[in-house]
Amino acid sequence: MNQELDLDQKLIIGVYNLYSNESDLTYLQYTAACAIFYYLTSKELFNYNLDSPLVYDYLYKRRYIWEDKKFMSDINIARDSNYLIRARATSKTSRDVNGHQCSNLGKKYVLELLKTDQTFNLKMKEIEQLLHFKDLLMQVKIKENNPELNAISSRGKVVRRIPITGFLKDSHSIEANQKEVSLRIKNIEYSSYFLENHD
Repeated sequence: MNQELDLDQKLIIGVYNLYSNESDLTYLQYTAACAIFYYLTSKELFNYNLDSPLVYDYLYKRRYIWEDKKFMSDINIARDSNYLIRARATSKTSRDVNGHQCSNLGKKYVLELLKTDQTFNLKMKEIEQLLHFKDLLMQVKIKENNPELNAISSRGKVVRRIPITGFLKDSHSIEANQKEVSLRIKNIEYSSYFLENHD
């Protein structure tokens, strides 16, 4: 039986439900997820520390990005409850590219919470308002200086941009020879595997 989740954990599943779906085999890549949750935390919709750094790949470079320890723990709890499913691609350099999707069980859980949990319902309305421009769900664009939320029209035109400032915790790559590393990483072959019940 699944443990009772706190509000942050419930809202994480709600956000993943917006961006991913087990039935459609769609995933939200982890860097993009971190950018979205950093942005929502800056709007006081999550209770995470905005000054928590993590060394992670960002545009083929090792950078300090945002990741709060409780956020990482909350992702794991949601996954252990079978509401999220993780996919991971590993490279020859042993670096991982992670993504998660909202499971079918997670989707049912969110729909039930929208009916029965007024606090969750109100918070999700605020989140949806922040992540939409008109009827367009904004997507994360990874850029050199900051990630952005982009609303993209059906014709492929960016009609709204929101820079996510403060997400990157350094001004440059922490690797000594970033050009060589960047070129090498671009040519790495990735093999996917799926972890549904990871200990």
